[in-house]
Amino acid sequence: MNYTALAFGAVISGATSLVAQGGETFENRLSITPDLTQEKEATDWRDNIKNLGEIYSNKKNPWIQKVKLFGRYHHQWSYTDGSDGSSKFSGTSQELRRFRVGATINFLDRWTLSGRINLEDGSVNANRVEHADFDEWFIKYKANSIGFLEDPTIGYGLTKVNFGGEWYASSKKIKTVERSNLSNFFAPDRAAGLFFNADTDIAELTFGFYSTRDQGYGLADWNGGQAYFLRAKTEVGGGDLRADFLYVDATDSEDQVFGFNWAASLTYDKDMGDWDLFMNTTYGSAPDGDVYGIVIMPSRFLIEDRLEAVFRYQWAHSTSDQIRPGSGSHTSVRTAAEFDGVDIARGNDNHTFYAGLNYHISNHNIKVMTGIEYETLTGDSTDTDTEATTVWAAMRLYF
Repeated sequence: MNYTALAFGAVISGATSLVAQGGETFENRLSITPDLTQEKEATDWRDNIKNLGEIYSNKKNPWIQKVKLFGRYHHQWSYTDGSDGSSKFSGTSQELRRFRVGATINFLDRWTLSGRINLEDGSVNANRVEHADFDEWFIKYKANSIGFLEDPTIGYGLTKVNFGGEWYASSKKIKTVERSNLSNFFAPDRAAGLFFNADTDIAELTFGFYSTRDQGYGLADWNGGQAYFLRAKTEVGGGDLRADFLYVDATDSEDQVFGFNWAASLTYDKDMGDWDLFMNTTYGSAPDGDVYGIVIMPSRFLIEDRLEAVFRYQWAHSTSDQIRPGSGSHTSVRTAAEFDGVDIARGNDNHTFYAGLNYHISNHNIKVMTGIEYETLTGDSTDTDTEATTVWAAMRLYF
């Protein structure tokens, strides 16, 4: 029996009861909320999307301050043409990339309970909609300022560990259809554990302590290994500078989440005139050797708030053959090759060049993404010599 899902449902049910105790019925709150009526009236349907899931909001209610539903739907298509040595491959594919729904409850003035489930349980060219697992599930408490710590927040649950580079941005707001291979190599699966963050006068600090066991419903097994995460974010030269460090204290058999021993990442993001410049460098130690590289991604709006141009260059290198082009379970060069009977081995030197246009129908809530990406991968100890071009298209929706 899924006790976590039952517990989450019970909390939602209890929330509606407490709302009624706040002075008005829950049904009345659905039709009008004091906080929302004070906001700027929506000018068109695009503005209404931002508050689509907000079913209750009342800061004066001592029990429940807000109840919000949210969801995202991401679908994408690709065409790849490439070669690996003398083997040619090409093909089209499509994928229901993400389909998630969830709810957040702000209660007792300083507490937040949030949960989100995955409803996408298929694969490339085989979309299937059903409950797969929890994507995230956590509870957190925001305290009053303590000494030099402003708004310290502590929480526990199953969360996304936003380590380095492109993972700072949610999939709702990423500017390319897929993140780079370097970023994905160091991207942990969802991890269960404790997290803490706070602001200071000079930096925003984040700490995390996670189990390396894969527990899809947030009830971590702490009998295995642990991982320690540290981030500091500050302003330098008018831009945001972020430094991440992640250390995994676990054997290979204990580590079901991270896949590397340790990694450090440095990211700088700055507006430069009409351009937004994103730069990242990451270095880490994996079981079979070191992996490192850079990502440079400039972007700008060609039509204000509507049409956005994005460019990305990525270089990834490893001291042994550890890098593969994309994921084997999502639309990628590797998937296209495998569908055509070509098995691309791991390599040690990977270059990618991406150029894309994104049309924002309603900010990031509704947008259409297109892109073209050229990629090469070579290896020293294998016959890997991959060259491929992929054309991307995607529809991204969320509320």
